[in-house]
Amino acid sequence: MSGRAGAKGARGPAPKGGRSRKAGSRWASLGPSARRWVFVGGFTLALLVGLPLAHALVGDIGAILLGTFAFGFVVGRMTLKR
Repeated sequence: MSGRAGAKGARGPAPKGGRSRKAGSRWASLGPSARRWVFVGGFTLALLVGLPLAHALVGDIGAILLGTFAFGFVVGRMTLKR
């Protein structure tokens, strides 16, 4: 047996998982409606730049597949129950 095996619970309970939120962060000062519109605007801008770039790099099929994956990810995140 090693020395660490006996001191298994000596430090107390483990901290809970999850993201810590800073009190003075920019996201904390925005309401949920404003956060959603910032997200929608950022995603729209990324699509307007990203899809033509993907089309130039990987062609038609690659751009369609990348766009479908990105759209599915975003829809999944927006409809996630919290």
